[in-house]
Amino acid sequence: MRNALWIALLLFSNCCFGQNAAVITTIDFVKIKQNKRQEALFYYENNWKVYRDIALEKGYINAYQLLTTSADTTANFDLILITAYADSIQYKLNEGRFQEIIQATRPDGPKLLNDLKPNDFRQNVFFKQAETLFSADKSKLKRKAKRKTKSKG
Repeated sequence: MRNALWIALLLFSNCCFGQNAAVITTIDFVKIKQNKRQEALFYYENNWKVYRDIALEKGYINAYQLLTTSADTTANFDLILITAYADSIQYKLNEGRFQEIIQATRPDGPKLLNDLKPNDFRQNVFFKQAETLFSADKSKLKRKAKRKTKSKG
């Protein structure tokens, strides 16, 4: 389980960090129940992703990812859901902000496939919150190289 957490953090850091702020990242490990993969993916794409796209547009979050993996004897989960917040203040405001988004977007409840409720097709196995100490991504390296080229020219 600990190795899976580190892998998730490393994968996510490659996609969305480039600043030195203390980014707060939340990671949910989800087990899909009884081969209900289609229902779970439908739910996450039509609800979780939609809410995060709106939060991204509003500046409530920095980034998000949904990763798929294979459950095994050491890590019994199928999905990893990751959301990054600019700092602890943005993270502390997230519950109210997501409730606002959910009420505006899905006031009658989430879109569901086959009328199965989330507890019928998924189990949240593990949740972790982490604070970024340092990070880098390719875009940061490209900007740095570009600045060096301009200063030489």
